[in-house]
Amino acid sequence: MKAWIGLDIGTTNVKAIALNAHNELVAEASFACQTQHPKPHRMEQNPDAVYYLCVHALRQVTDQLRAKNTQVEAVSLCSAMHSVIALDAQNGLLTPAILWADNRSVFQANELKRSQLAKKLYVQTGIPAHPYAPATKMRWYQEKQPALFKRAARFVSQKEYVWFKWFGKWQIDYSLASGTALLDNRKLTWSASALAYAGISATQLSDVVPTYHVEYLRDAFVCQVLGLPNGTPFVIGAGDACLANLGSGALEKGITTLTIGTSGAVRQTTPTPVSDPLHRLFTYVLDETHYVSGGPTNNGGNVLEWLSQHLLKKEPAELLALAQTAPAGAEGLLFVPYLLGERAPIWNAEARGSYHNVAWQHQQAHFARATLEGVALNLNQIKTILEQRIAPTRVIHANGGFTRSDFWVQLIADVFGIPIKINETNESSCVGAILLAMKALGEVESLEAGVKKHVQFGKTFVPNTANIAFYRKQNKAFGKLILAKNQ
Repeated sequence: MKAWIGLDIGTTNVKAIALNAHNELVAEASFACQTQHPKPHRMEQNPDAVYYLCVHALRQVTDQLRAKNTQVEAVSLCSAMHSVIALDAQNGLLTPAILWADNRSVFQANELKRSQLAKKLYVQTGIPAHPYAPATKMRWYQEKQPALFKRAARFVSQKEYVWFKWFGKWQIDYSLASGTALLDNRKLTWSASALAYAGISATQLSDVVPTYHVEYLRDAFVCQVLGLPNGTPFVIGAGDACLANLGSGALEKGITTLTIGTSGAVRQTTPTPVSDPLHRLFTYVLDETHYVSGGPTNNGGNVLEWLSQHLLKKEPAELLALAQTAPAGAEGLLFVPYLLGERAPIWNAEARGSYHNVAWQHQQAHFARATLEGVALNLNQIKTILEQRIAPTRVIHANGGFTRSDFWVQLIADVFGIPIKINETNESSCVGAILLAMKALGEVESLEAGVKKHVQFGKTFVPNTANIAFYRKQNKAFGKLILAKNQ
């Protein structure tokens, strides 16, 4: 028997899964990442600690496969996007990994947003001016830690750091590079204008390679540690946003993906890069003929976690049950979920959350429902922008932790007014990585053929017609509210 491994280097967990030729899950492993918050607005991880989680996850999976007498065909990588690590000339760590939600560069991002350069860089890179972008983080180092910035011989992401340890090469795939705000996403080369803004040269970045790029494991020690034979092919893979679209089967026009994990995102796949005149959408590269455009929210499942731990002091499952007892609209209570600032749709790292129209009759059930509705209404704003720039949505393919709650999925179907199909597995990014490897090594002729053969679905949620008109009004009210907050 043969199996393909997808390794997902996330910000919350490092996960690895193995699928056989019949699309059956035959091995899996997951380890939680430790995130530090040394100061307000900062979010960091230890690159070596994450690397060892990658090693442990792969080794657990290969041990499980060996026990089942299963051979590994290939390993393919997926990664969270937008992390930055500064290294010295000897490839030693100068900084921790600075994550996407780290907002230390908000001043630099706001300055860029107000400049004439912002439009030029957005057209080239497809990334809005925001502190989540590595380019603004590099600018922060240049301005706030000039001595360290001068010592930095290289800036890399967490996945590049892992890749180098296994293959001794500094390489970055098109997808991850497109999330740095430094890549010209049409030419697929580093943008001279973006490099100048960040104050770095192309030699301080990795070589850009296609997402199908393959390296073969040759280091005897690494082979032993990972439990893999010499010559095992590794496909460099892509960023989690692109692979979530691929792994959820959303390559056709009119299919939109919705992912809600810690954060969330709404995305569509297009054959060419998409640009938004108001800079509200990102565009990432999957390959030369597949681009993923959409909007990410900072505030997804973490909002439910906040409600659980800091406000209502109840377990998430209890809050979901409580929310079901409140009517649609929570009797006028509206929630803006910007607890961590926000990316799409407003791209304002300094935005803050708030409850509106709080009245005497509102109880815990109303707050629970309004909180979930706020997340859904915000995501629907992103979907609307996406449809204006690309195509109307006929179906949503959904994945992420929220799909474990039928109530939450049904609520979003009602708010969106569109059917939601649940992917059979919540590991869509890992599935996407495996499909990319299958294409790279000739197992499937195209990504579309791989999706048709290997992507499977569970339940479909149809909007409740009684709620569609009501939530249409709620969406308008929410849109006016966030517009007023962002002025």
